[in-house]
Formats: sequence, structure tokens, C-alpha cells
Amino acid sequence: MRVLVIPDSFTGTLSAPEAAIAIQTGWQQGAPNDEVMALAISDGGPGFISALLTSAKYRSHEITVSDLLNREVKITLASAQLEKLTFFIESAQIVGSHLVAAESQRRPADYTSYGIGEAIKFALSAGAARIVIGLGGTASIDGGAGLLAALGAQPAELLSRGGGALAGLNNLKLDALTPAIANVELIVAADVDVPLLGSRGAAFGFGAQKGASAELQAELEVALTNFSNLIPIRPDGKNAALMMGAGAAGGIGYAILALGGSKVAGFDYVAAALDLPAAIEKADLVVTGEGKFDWQSLQGKAISQLAKLCLSTGKPLLVLAGQVDVGRREWSAVGIVGTYGCSDDGEIPTNPATTLSQLAVRVSRTFSPTSWQN
Repeated sequence: MRVLVIPDSFTGTLSAPEAAIAIQTGWQQGAPNDEVMALAISDGGPGFISALLTSAKYRSHEITVSDLLNREVKITLASAQLEKLTFFIESAQIVGSHLVAAESQRRPADYTSYGIGEAIKFALSAGAARIVIGLGGTASIDGGAGLLAALGAQPAELLSRGGGALAGLNNLKLDALTPAIANVELIVAADVDVPLLGSRGAAFGFGAQKGASAELQAELEVALTNFSNLIPIRPDGKNAALMMGAGAAGGIGYAILALGGSKVAGFDYVAAALDLPAAIEKADLVVTGEGKFDWQSLQGKAISQLAKLCLSTGKPLLVLAGQVDVGRREWSAVGIVGTYGCSDDGEIPTNPATTLSQLAVRVSRTFSPTSWQN
């Protein structure tokens, strides 16, 4: 049997390539007669740039920007001539959760997206006609205010202090941004289809996983509401706060959409770079995974996009996750044939790679038609 292993990252524990190797190793141990190919995917979150750079069409650019705590951080951008010169930015490299993993207590209200604006400025200086900002795996909840500050929005000092400071914002000037982005196509490569505000928005929908208490989530919701009330309606009459993708990455999607940007699935760019449809067509079984398979996974993230591809080609798809928090009815409705978790209680294992590999061994012996003979 030909098995295609193609997971997303297991946020905070394993990168997508590391997860792919762990699953491949376990599957080959459990079903040594299977032919197992491993790739890595991303929906715009962690691993977005590395996935794109597996294609010879893309060129890498190493630059230094400010991270979410205004420290210098080296990042990699990608560019390609795709009808027009297109630059790709991975937000997780700049404001990712891994950058504050050592903090004893997360401070999401203080984290800024300023560095993403700096990366955009670099792309503009390099002649970009289109800029794609991949979202996902981030720690900030500032509505993209820091990003706007880096591009010239005022008052820059307040806008770049994190989402908590936005509650005190009483005026906003965006005039300086217009010349810089007038002739550039901005695209949000978002991993989830959610608005800026509300129960599934940037603060309430994602605040807990970023370290915000229930009280802080409510405070950030108020701050983001105040911020969004000062942002003008788009020329096309749309309120960017209500657009799907606005709540992604702590509201960074909102800032880009408010500037006239559009939203696409980052997965589409990665699928094209990997020629994923052809790889799926050759496989008898596709195995994917991520850290936590939950409601967000079915809201435009990589697994839901991969499920559509598999369903269209009639290929069965399995999910191996750190934890599964989606019911059978929901995952089977999108064409997934089985889900398996490393943990029932959400506890991160001491050795995530080994645990995931052991899970793959067990699952392979169920699904491989020849494994029982070995």
C-alpha cells in the first residue's frame, strides 16, 4: 500500500517536518511492506515558508525585524514570480507562541505585531506587487495595530504597545499608509474563518490558548472593539471586522483586510508548490495530523482543505493528532475515515515525537492490509 504522510505542525511541540518523520517512522515500523512518502503542509501558520521553499520556484530572503516583545529576530521570507512578483511572510516567525515559550506567564495583551509591518516594508522596498501574509500559531492579540504602526499609522507609540493599550485609543490616523500600499495587492493566508469580535473572534475564540484569562479576554474584546470603531469602512462598503479571517492571528487578519486586502487559504499556495493533487492521486491512503484536532481544524485550516482534496479524488484520510476534540459526526462529514489522539487529557507527552511514532505504529497495523502478516 502507498501511504502519503502529510501533517501540519503540532504547535509548541513538533514542526510539520518533524511530525511527518515521526509518523513515517512509526508507520514503516508497523507496516514495513507499505511504501510511505512524507511531506509537510501548512495553512499559513508555522512552516508556511519552509513548505513553499521546497519548490525551486521560490527564493528565500533573510531579514531582521522586531518580534512581539520588540526584540530583534531573524526571519525568512519567500518570493516568487507568480503572474506578479509575490512575497510571502509567515507571521509565526515574528509573533509566534514559541518566542515566548520560556515566559513563566504569557502576556498576550502586551505583544505587538509591529515586526510584521517591518517585513511588509521590506517586501515593498524589494518591489513586491503582491504580499501574502500567512497567519496562525501566533501569540499576540492586537488586531494588527502594531503592523499598522510600522507602516505609518498614528499614534504609533500607543498602537505598538499591544492589544491591551487599544482601550485607551481615541483617535487614529491612517493617511501615511495610503501611498505605501496603494499599488500592492495584500492577501491574508488565514488558517481559520472567523470575524474579529465575538465568541469565536480574536479575544474570546483564541485568547485562552494564547494565555489570556477569561477576565483578560473580556478586556481585550473591549479594546479591539474600540480599535475597530476607529477604522473606516472599506471603499467597497465592507466592515473588515465582520469579514471571515479578520480574527485570525489575534486580529492581524483584520488589519490587512481593513487596508483592502483579501483572504485566501494559505494551503492553496503550499498545495501548488508541492504539486499536492498529484501526490494524493498516487497514494492509497493519506495520513495527516496536528497538535489539537478541534472545531478550528474544520474552519478552513490545513486539515479541512486536505480533506476536500482527498474527498475529490476518493482517497481515504486519517488524522493522527496530539488530542482529538471533534466528534465522529463532524469529522466524517468532511470525508475523514478515522481520528486518533496521542492524549485524552491534553497533556503534552515527555517525548512528543516518540509518542506520535508509537501511535502511528498502532494505527498502521489497523489500516495496512498486510501488516497482520509481518
